[in-house]
Amino acid sequence: MKPRIVVTQGDLGGIAPEVLLHCLAQQAARDSCLPLVLGHINYLQQVAEHEAIDIELRAVDSASSGFALAEECPTVLPVLELTSPQPTARIGVAHSQFGAAAVEAVAHATKLCLSGAAEAMLTPPVNKESMHLAGFDYEGQTQLIGETCNSDSYGMLACAGELKVWIATRHMSLSNAISTLTVDYLLEQIRIAHVAAREVLGIENPRVAIAALNPHAGENGAFGIEEQTIIQPAIDQAEEKFGLTTIGPLVPDVIFDAGAQGKYDIVIALYHDQAFIPLKMLPREKANSLFVGADVLRISPMHGSAYDIARQQKADARPLLYCLQQAVRLVEQRRLATMV
Repeated sequence: MKPRIVVTQGDLGGIAPEVLLHCLAQQAARDSCLPLVLGHINYLQQVAEHEAIDIELRAVDSASSGFALAEECPTVLPVLELTSPQPTARIGVAHSQFGAAAVEAVAHATKLCLSGAAEAMLTPPVNKESMHLAGFDYEGQTQLIGETCNSDSYGMLACAGELKVWIATRHMSLSNAISTLTVDYLLEQIRIAHVAAREVLGIENPRVAIAALNPHAGENGAFGIEEQTIIQPAIDQAEEKFGLTTIGPLVPDVIFDAGAQGKYDIVIALYHDQAFIPLKMLPREKANSLFVGADVLRISPMHGSAYDIARQQKADARPLLYCLQQAVRLVEQRRLATMV
């Protein structure tokens, strides 16, 4: 059987529904998996008509019936309706209606994966402001998925080509990120980065390296002492407690280029922009992020909701199609691993 992939509709105020429909209208996408969309079918139909996307949507009443329909009628895209009201808000502007629908879809998709009904989830972008307006304080989809899984330790692995980056701190101010970096906190981030390499990427003996915080890796305390007081002790404890070898701390302006050339399997970045500046300098059509921390295979493109170009026929579906291809590959990799 083809992999069962549940796809959330994303934030309807931006480009998410456009890229979703463009992606799943392609024959290559439909041939590779059994997709099930969680969303508002009437809204998605309107977007399809506006974008002139030739795709047949059909409502289903359960995930099982949706995947069965996808298998029986590969040209039909099953849609399982959300319980939240269909948004009527103006596109291109953050709104609680968009946030509520996006959160429901991601939470439902997570539960389908946890139950085994779906083997992976593909999540187009959401808008954090819309989620906050709807009363949800999640920093992003990673936290939403992690809390839905009741996971104590989770995070995001961001990938672009050969460069794969574990982000130790995600959506927070730089000052908060720095204050969050204690030895114990970083020790856990190192541990879960190794878990990501082994369990998600399938690398038995990964080469994991960690970036320094300060210029020139602090240069023996001349430009900061965090490398000596936090990062190196965390590296040493990871070796002592878990037997995990981690290279570093390495100079930030060198380590990411080395990772992009395949020298390291995972690079640990200490804060959001330290990771995403080098990642987003690489081709975005082959960039994605993966959830790590529970038995949920989730993959998402590395772009935002793009409110400014919604319904202008400017959205590029290639990143989402690439993510779908990676989801299929990872599901098949997991299936093979369970057979060994």
